[in-house]
Amino acid sequence: ALDAGIRGAEADSVLARAISYAQCWEDPAVLLEALAVGPADDVLSICSAGDNSFALAIAGANSVTCIDLSFPQVALAELKLEAVRALPVQSVRSLFGLGHFGRRVWFYHFLRERLRPEVRAYWDHHEEVIRLGCLEQGRFEKYLTTFRTRVLPLVHGRDTIDALLACASLDEQAAFYGSHWDTWRWRGLFRLFFSRAVMSRTGRSPEHFAQVEGEVSSRFLERARHALTAIPVADNFFLRWMLTGNHGDLEAGPAWLTTEGHARLKAVADRVSFVHASLEDFLPRAERKFSAFNYSNLFEYVPAAHHEQLLRLTLDAAVPGARVAYWNLLVPRSRPHSLADRLRPDPERAEALLGRDRAFVYGGFNVETVVG
Repeated sequence: ALDAGIRGAEADSVLARAISYAQCWEDPAVLLEALAVGPADDVLSICSAGDNSFALAIAGANSVTCIDLSFPQVALAELKLEAVRALPVQSVRSLFGLGHFGRRVWFYHFLRERLRPEVRAYWDHHEEVIRLGCLEQGRFEKYLTTFRTRVLPLVHGRDTIDALLACASLDEQAAFYGSHWDTWRWRGLFRLFFSRAVMSRTGRSPEHFAQVEGEVSSRFLERARHALTAIPVADNFFLRWMLTGNHGDLEAGPAWLTTEGHARLKAVADRVSFVHASLEDFLPRAERKFSAFNYSNLFEYVPAAHHEQLLRLTLDAAVPGARVAYWNLLVPRSRPHSLADRLRPDPERAEALLGRDRAFVYGGFNVETVVG
């Protein structure tokens, strides 16, 4: 997410308006393997839509502090967590747009008094988002919906999509991609829709591309090819949502929406807290040291010098041996040479994890360890 690393007027213009991401678009399986959290770990996690922060709590972290500069993102994640506390899993799914249309607002009013006053005020003024189904109402999700409903039908029919998702092996996927999917129309319309110009206007914002150099659509097209040929489609709920508008079997979907994950998150909900602030403001005054950091792809949106500054603040708030994980979308960011004596990268492991990333949109992944 465009998140807690950005401040000032730029943040006000991008983050305060509405929800940017209603779902997390980083693979929690990659994150959990990278950070390997356990009962001794206190985690600082970029909030975004909350999903991956919840996955860290479900995995057994001692505490998860969710931080974001976007109040709509914090309000969304708090609504999800309070829903898990108060409602059975089927009702949680309904509230967020995965169940009967007429029950969504009813469920919200059932639990609204449990929300902090400022979060309750936000949702009282954005009830329409709940009515329409929260998980589809982020700026990025709306962009993907446009792709799925207006662009993809010009390329492939539902039978072709279903056939792709039914592939039982990587060999079958690769053969289907080459013979049925990878047409000139697919390549051309994909490059147009996921170009910098179109994404800046509708899917993201110009601020998201401030640090990006060069053409972007061909990079996304290659990442899509990798996802369709080298990552199993059977359990890829990211790809399924992009192509069909649903996660498929929710028991194989985001952890907080599974029966087991819901029960576990409800049991550990008190370990999750929320902070609406920038990293620069929060890290120097944090009341605890952290042993794991989920930084999403926040360094994507700041200059290299700012990236180094945020890492230095992170090191001051970290215990020896702490792990730091973050993605690169289009801007290469990794540990600067100036921090070589304090932060140790593991590029081979990070590259292997990225190769299995079901969200597949990212071009880089970093796993770095604080040197004792």
